[in-house]
Amino acid sequence: MGSNATSLAIVNAAGEVETFVRLDVPAGWTPPEGCTAIPDDELPAGWSMAAAPTAPVPQSISPMQARLWLVRNGIALTDIDAAIESIADQQTRDTVRVQWEYGLEVVRSSAWLAALGPVLGLDDTTLDQAFREAAAL
Repeated sequence: MGSNATSLAIVNAAGEVETFVRLDVPAGWTPPEGCTAIPDDELPAGWSMAAAPTAPVPQSISPMQARLWLVRNGIALTDIDAAIESIADQQTRDTVRVQWEYGLEVVRSSAWLAALGPVLGLDDTTLDQAFREAAAL
């Protein structure tokens, strides 16, 4: 080990650094399966940190969290009203309106959200990220 090492890098099979651990790990410690421990001052040139795992998508958020996320992301609440009005099918439009105005939670897998999202230009990936972000509000 080099004289400048302050920690061990845990490197996965793809050559990405998963995390760092202190040099004074307990006797008998081994890195996680599929990983290798390398002193941080001996990392190969061009190493990169592994992408952080993506947080799971919450199954639901509160209406307040949904509205705050929309406002913080430049979608005016009046845009929601206009989007609901633009839904062609009367029953779908009324169902979406009732869920939007009176729902006690916004469920990610709900049919009304699936109908409203595309009208607002929100695809599945964006909606998933919106739920992650909104859950923290």
